[in-house]
Amino acid sequence: MYKISGLAIFILLAACGESQMGGNKPTIEFKINESIESAASNSSVEFQKDCMLGICLYEYSLSFAERQRAVLTMNPHSSTSLHFDDAVAVTLGTYNSDIINDANITLGGVNQDSSHSLAMDYFRKLANRLLDQGWHRFIMQNEARISGDQAKKFDNPRSVLGKPIGTGPWSDPTLVLTQEEWLAMPMFSNWYFYKDGIYLTLFVQREKSETAPEEQGSYLFTLTVESESEFYKGYFESEDREKWTTLLPAELKRMAQERAQTEARLKQMGIAIDENYQDPPFKALE
Repeated sequence: MYKISGLAIFILLAACGESQMGGNKPTIEFKINESIESAASNSSVEFQKDCMLGICLYEYSLSFAERQRAVLTMNPHSSTSLHFDDAVAVTLGTYNSDIINDANITLGGVNQDSSHSLAMDYFRKLANRLLDQGWHRFIMQNEARISGDQAKKFDNPRSVLGKPIGTGPWSDPTLVLTQEEWLAMPMFSNWYFYKDGIYLTLFVQREKSETAPEEQGSYLFTLTVESESEFYKGYFESEDREKWTTLLPAELKRMAQERAQTEARLKQMGIAIDENYQDPPFKALE
């Protein structure tokens, strides 16, 4: 199973938006699983609201063309708190309530047509920061537990045994890529994390420079953050989303069987399985 939040489409719009005038940096503060009213009162910016069929998006964005960046704090005073001083855009999502279920954060990253090495350094610092703060790598429950040290045994970063995957060894955030390996990654690449009931996906979009494709490129760094319920609702079709707690145990059992079959085949091929990896606990099922 390969899952991308519906809010990920916002990365295509992040380059345009309203600018914040004045010398002070805009500030944004919000908490997943708390009200949008709280986010509005704790932020210095004004969110633009857009609703349809019970789904509301609250958006704020700056222009990449300007040097202005926002200071963003997510989940302050909690174990999942994150702080950025180079936010360019944020979209907060609510569904049939005023509670924030997910967020999409676009970071300043690197300038257009920066060196690939500079973008790699920005990514590595961001990934290491998440790991250092206790965020764990997430592997889909139906995909083999393969660590990054096995990545070179797989030619395609998006498949294992000929089957498409979303969280394979090339997406291990501890894996340090060479520039050649970095450029061989898909134009849209992602790394999954979880911590204390919050799920985070780091997306990197790369476009090589037309004049110096092997040396320079333009990059977009985006974080999608979801509550446990919103993340696992994505495992089901729209008509079953609200029944996710009832349906999830059977789905996880099916996924575990698929993982076991894949891992058994990989072991026969001499591929090491990361037996120490443990799936995250489910707070809603406790």
